[in-house]
Amino acid sequence: MRHRRRTYRRLLPGVVGALAAVGSIAATGGSAGAAPRPVSIAGDQHSTAVVERANLALAAHDRFSVTGTPGDFVAYLGARDATADAVAWEMQLEPADLRAAWSKADLQHQEALLAALTQLGVQYRYATSEPGVGFDCSGLTAFAWGRAGLDLTRQSGAQINAAARRDEASAVAGDLAQYPGHVMLYLGVGDAIVHASNPSTDVALSFVSRSVRFGDPTG
Repeated sequence: MRHRRRTYRRLLPGVVGALAAVGSIAATGGSAGAAPRPVSIAGDQHSTAVVERANLALAAHDRFSVTGTPGDFVAYLGARDATADAVAWEMQLEPADLRAAWSKADLQHQEALLAALTQLGVQYRYATSEPGVGFDCSGLTAFAWGRAGLDLTRQSGAQINAAARRDEASAVAGDLAQYPGHVMLYLGVGDAIVHASNPSTDVALSFVSRSVRFGDPTG
């Protein structure tokens, strides 16, 4: 994998200042396994509400990445949490748990996850990684992490093998989750993931029902 751009180190002072200015904005508490573990989507797995909020959150993220100001960081946090709430609604998860899980991930993980969520409903297409057009499983993860500044190889096993190993207790939102032949992005709570699985589901919110390997692409 290769880092294509890196702005987060430069922005760290602004992040710290913003948090100090508004108190404990980033949610605390909760853990990767704290939420109930449903096995099917109760709402819309291709939710346009999630897509709209994820796009707004990415736009807010990009503004903050340019300005580095506390106000833009606070605006980003609000947009990110609104996206988490929309995902929680569709998946019948506790919004506070999802917000807390996302706040524990670094900004690069958050950007990758939000990028994947903007593609809900996009067609499944084998050997494709083109936003708004089509993805296969590793195409989606490569796109999402490419948006966050990392180039991932285009094969599920190679992606997880190149990532730093994590278990469920240490995995964070945006990490890779993989079983043989398939790779996904972890949502940070229970078995919740976003992935491009097959032509019948396209890019979708889902729950993984089997044992997976977790990996952090940033190492």
